[in-house]
Amino acid sequence: MVKKYDRFKTEEELLKSVLHSLSYDVYPKVSAIGGKRINPDIDILQIKRVSENQFQLIGYEIKLMRFNKRSKGLSWSRFYSGIGQALLYLKNGVHRAALVLGFHENIFSDKLIDEFYRWMWDNKELLKRIFGNHISIGLCLYKNGSISMIIEADHDFHPLNEKIRLLSTELLHRKFSFNKKLIGD
Repeated sequence: MVKKYDRFKTEEELLKSVLHSLSYDVYPKVSAIGGKRINPDIDILQIKRVSENQFQLIGYEIKLMRFNKRSKGLSWSRFYSGIGQALLYLKNGVHRAALVLGFHENIFSDKLIDEFYRWMWDNKELLKRIFGNHISIGLCLYKNGSISMIIEADHDFHPLNEKIRLLSTELLHRKFSFNKKLIGD
């Protein structure tokens, strides 16, 4: 049986695939901003120029959906934890967050992926209302890393909180620690 979707062995494999498909300044596994550790770390930080003097900070949370033997379907725990982590990126100074879901090689049937994709598509308006205007959700279906966005963030997060604004400034000035080894892979 030929599978129409690619599968990934690990989240790191998925992360590398997505990382190399993004076309702007990207930094994997940002773990500290301004010398202070952050939690959760940002799987991929993208600094995107949107105009001559304006940049957008986008944090990508990468999660790998797996098959659950007990339920005989996809395990939703990675989806739920991914949403939570993506939302927390906003407290670390990013303007928008994205949850990118890939599919583990233990998913034996494309039918499960089709059903999940259809569920996401059918519920995208509801999900957007729940998660707000600052969160995108997309699926990475192929090893080329391209992301099929189901929900697109359409507003930047600009809090009144001075601490978060300072984190944004430090990110823009590239005062952060990230995993340099992943860029060369």
